[in-house]
Amino acid sequence: MKATLVTSLIACALAIPFSTSAAVDTKPQETATTQCTTEAKALKGEEREKALAKCEKLAAYGPGSQQNKMKTCNADAKKNDLHGDERRAFMSKCLKG
Repeated sequence: MKATLVTSLIACALAIPFSTSAAVDTKPQETATTQCTTEAKALKGEEREKALAKCEKLAAYGPGSQQNKMKTCNADAKKNDLHGDERRAFMSKCLKG
């Protein structure tokens, strides 16, 4: 009986971090989408769509966003076989967003 109770408590304790991390991840994105929509209310048509796309793209980068940008930009530079000054210019532009 005690072993079963202890095992259940340990299983619950180990499951908590996994269940809360999923909830934490979705909230900032929802907030960012709401904020982007609010900021773009005054815009219309294609201009609004572009502003929303840019805002949501920037909001998609959470903690460690610079690291994610570096990974993506490096992969793109490698795929395009860029070297030297071309690579530096590409990386600079890519990392600025």
